[in-house]
This record gives sequence, C-alpha cells and structure tokens, in this order.
Amino acid sequence: MPGTTPPHGEHTPSASSHGSPTLASLLATGAGEALELVRAPLGSGVPVHGVGVFDSGETLAARGQVLIAPGVDDSSDVAPLVLRSAARAGAVAVVVRRGASGPTRRLLEVADETSTALLTRTPWVEWTELIGMLRAGLAHRGGPAGPESLSDVPLGDLPALARALAELVGGAVTLEDPDSRVLAFSPTENGADPLRRLTILGQQVPRWRLDELAASGFLRTLWSTDDVVHRPAEERFSERLAIAVRAGEEVLGSIWAAADGSPLPSDARQALREAARVAAPHLLHHRLSARNGSSRRRQAVRALLEGTGDARSAAATLGLDLGTPCAVLSVTTGGATAAGTVVRPAADVTTDGNVTTDGDVTADGDVTADGTTEVATHERALRLASLQVTAHQPAGYAHRSQGRLDVLLPLPGERPEQSPGPTTRADTAPAGDKPQGADVRARRLALQLAGAVREAGARPLVALGPAPTGLAQAPDSLERAHLVLGVLLERPARTGELEVADESDVRAAMDAMRVVRAVEALTPAVDGPVRELLAHDAEHRTDLAPTLAAYLSRFGDVAGTARQLGIHPNTLRYRLRRLRTHFALDLDDPDVRLLAELGLRAAGLHPAPTSSPGRGPGTEA
Repeated sequence: MPGTTPPHGEHTPSASSHGSPTLASLLATGAGEALELVRAPLGSGVPVHGVGVFDSGETLAARGQVLIAPGVDDSSDVAPLVLRSAARAGAVAVVVRRGASGPTRRLLEVADETSTALLTRTPWVEWTELIGMLRAGLAHRGGPAGPESLSDVPLGDLPALARALAELVGGAVTLEDPDSRVLAFSPTENGADPLRRLTILGQQVPRWRLDELAASGFLRTLWSTDDVVHRPAEERFSERLAIAVRAGEEVLGSIWAAADGSPLPSDARQALREAARVAAPHLLHHRLSARNGSSRRRQAVRALLEGTGDARSAAATLGLDLGTPCAVLSVTTGGATAAGTVVRPAADVTTDGNVTTDGDVTADGDVTADGTTEVATHERALRLASLQVTAHQPAGYAHRSQGRLDVLLPLPGERPEQSPGPTTRADTAPAGDKPQGADVRARRLALQLAGAVREAGARPLVALGPAPTGLAQAPDSLERAHLVLGVLLERPARTGELEVADESDVRAAMDAMRVVRAVEALTPAVDGPVRELLAHDAEHRTDLAPTLAAYLSRFGDVAGTARQLGIHPNTLRYRLRRLRTHFALDLDDPDVRLLAELGLRAAGLHPAPTSSPGRGPGTEA
C-alpha cells in the first residue's frame, strides 16, 4: 500500500508494545484488503482507539478514531474540507471513497499539511462491511492480552484458532456457523465419539441431532444467552459445553467443547467464555472476507462486461490477464413452454436474488398479478443457467441485468481477434473456413444454457458475441450480443424458432435494428401519422397499425396481406382507404412508406408477424 513515511527524526507513536491496536496493525488485518493508504504524515504506528462516522457537526469525540466519510469521493471538492476538519478533531485517519480519477492535487496538499492519515475505500466493499472489518481488527488487537498461543493466531485462521482453543479449554473444540455448519475443528487425541465424527465428516451437525437439540430447548437457550450451556454425557456421546459467539447483538456462530478421553476440566466454563471473546473477531473476519471476496468478483465481472473502472484490476481480481481471450453470451427467456404464454424478460433480479417487476412480488419471487407463473419460470430458468455457467469447464462468470443473464467465458489458449468481427456458424461455414475452437466452445456453452432454460419450462433465447475477443473488448462483444438477443426477442417473424444465434444468423434483421436505433436520435421514434395511428388503435381498439405493418411487410400484396391477417381483401382495402383519408398516409409515396416503416419498427410492429388475428370480413376498423 502506497503511503508516506514520517519526516526524518520525527517521533512516530507506537502502541504495539502495549498490546493496543495501531493503524498499521489494523491494516494488517482484513481491512487492509479494502483500504489503500494514500498519506500518513505521522506514520502508521499511531494508536487507534475506535471507529466512527464523520459528522461535520460532531467531531469533538473523534480523537484517536478512524473516521468513515460515506458519500465523500477523493476527487470531490469536499474531501479536503473533511480531512482538515477531522485533523482538527484529532482523528487518526479518514476513509473516503476511491474515485475514478483518484485524489485531487488539493486533497494531497492538505493531507501533507495535517497529522491525519488519508485512506481510500475500494469500490467492491460496502461501508457497513468496512466498519465491521475495522471493528473486528480492533477487537483482535485490543483488549486484555489472552494466552500467548491465542494471540499468535492470525486473524481469520480458524483451524489454528480451533487448535488453540482446544488447548485453552482442555477438550475437543468445534467452531460452527449459525446454521450449525462446521467452520473448523481441533484434532482429537483419544478418538472422536460417533456424533463428533458424523459432524466433522458431514461438515455440519446431523439433522436428527438438530431436531433433538431444538425439541429439548438447548438451541433456544444457546442463542438467547451469553453464557456457557451444558449438555450432559449420553449413552454414546460425551458431555459438551457450548457458547454462542457474538458481535454486539449479531450471532456469528458457536464454540462446542467435547470431553476428549477424560472429563472436561473444572475451569472449562471460564475458559470457554474467554474463547468466545477471542473468537468473535476471527468469525467476523471470516464472514466479511467471504462476503467481500464474492462482492469483489461480482464487481469485477460487471466492470469487465460494462467497460467501467480499471479493466486490468478487474481482470486481476478474477485471476486473469487483461489479454485473456474470452467469449460473451447473453441469455433470457422467450416464453413458458408449458403454458404457451410469453414471459416478460424485463423482470430484474437484484444481487440478493429478489425479483423486481412492475407488480407485487411474493416472498418466493412469484408475481401476484396475471404474470405469476411467467416471472417465476423466468427466474428459475436464469438461476439454472447461472449454475450451468459456474459448472462449465472452464468456469464462466454470470451477471444478472435487466432480465438477462450476461456471461463472460474465459477461453485460455485461444488468440483474441484484433478487431471483433461476425462469427460463423459451425454448420454453415464453407469448406476450409470452419470456425475456430473458441467459437465452438462458446456455442457449446450456449447450447447447454439453452438446455438449462428449457429444463425450467421456458423457451430459451441465447445470443453470442464475437469470439474470441480480449477482455478489454468484452463490452463491445456484449453490446453486439445484446443486439442479437434483441432480434430474437423482437423479430420472431424473421427468426422463427431460432433459440441460439450469433451475428451471422440474424445479420439482416440486426442491421435493420441498427438503422432504426440510429435514426431515433435524429427524428422522433414514432411521429406524424404513425403516432396518430397508434393513439387511434389504443383509444378505439382497432388494428390499423398492425394492418399497415403487414401491408408494408408484404410489399403491397393485398391478397397475401389479407391472408396473413385473416380478413377479406375488401376489408383490407377499406382499411387502406381509411389510412389515406383519415391519417394522410399516401402509401404510393416511397418517402411516406419509408417513414411509416421506421415508425412502426420503432414501435415494435414491423416487420409484422406471419399471422395476426383479424376481426373478420365484416369488421370496418
């Protein structure tokens, strides 16, 4: 971590010899992974007495504290004022958010003039997680010194902690999370009893045992008290002591001590109370580190796909080089195959798995309006597809966005194209021009994803971007995959039952979509007579806009258009006359036809589907 050293001859306070935490010891814990030390005028040996949140009106009690400044960016004009205010209050350090452009010159000048250290927070760590890390580090380094063997355990090394706690308590120790899953355990000198053996081998307490403990009230007592709970020896199982481990009101897990060849010593209860205090920062660090690692990976995948942030750092987070070739895919659903109804692909899923729609959502993710089954099927389909991405070899990375599952698939061993171009289907490439391995591997995953979506009861739509491409070009590849996906969603008449496609499969429709999107920036998307036409259909429940779309798609073929719409040719001619007389649409004018087609395309009505319900020969509208 970059930082400044104190000036020559300046005394740097250090509290390490007294056992109390310093800024350096704090950064040596898990918090150091989330922070970058920008400036430290007094060095990093200054003692730290607490963690607080910066408040410009209440900084008098900030002496000796590390202050968190949420909402303050190191590139903002506010940051120098915050740092100077914190320095006047005697804060040890201030943490601000790391901006895209880095700290301003003015902020660095102020940092050099004050005695308060300046730190920045990495973007993949939430403020609440950072506060937890800092407090865990303080708890680990501060407070009364425990036994030497415990103080030597690195923060977060749970197997070493279990061994040290076993020595302290005088029995076999197991560390468990709140769901009774085994986090770590100490070796057994005299052979584990059957229950301990089952728990360790299964990595969790057996279900039947949990049912017993719940029925007897043991678990309720364990989670509701701060003291040790005793379980007498049973016919085949030795006696046990257990205590919950807490950080404030939050339960982090539990410590279980079992007799190992001889009864637990008389002072085991007191030793277990001390063990719970010592274990708290370790379990908190373990939880936050796991959550932090997952959050960092999600942020890195998003940064690479969307082209935000530092691509090289994001690639390094995933253990990849920026030049690693990759393929990009995008997945959504086109309908629930069982019911034959259309799934709305606009439903979003947040990072915690909740479905976000325009309607009400129940606890299990089902919409309570008429789209209940469709959205639940859509959600289940993308979950299965995400699991397929993880299980694939090599493993891919999935990112949920706007009802889609975007996939980044690293392809080690391939050579990325210098400029991404259209891919070629394996079954349509001419002889001597077969696709390279990257395209085959990407299409193989695409077919597997389609199978996973189909297994959930939905019609799969899978689009592939150009492959192979470098990680730095992943955003461009994703944009092109989204265009292909848009064609599959909006142009079913052109693509038929096509479920897996790349640019070469939908070239003409995709180019037409590009044209429509380009002209949208120059003229209103739906203007003039077409706008009036759509408004008339909406108000009077008529089919004039679909009629016009079908007529233009058929190049003015009255008989073919009438058959497509399921109406009599005379009814069609009547509607065309209405378009001319009521909406000033002169369909003999090529300019009018072009603008009408662009407007209908922008409205999603052109090209028209191959069949459309008509209102019958007697319908006048």
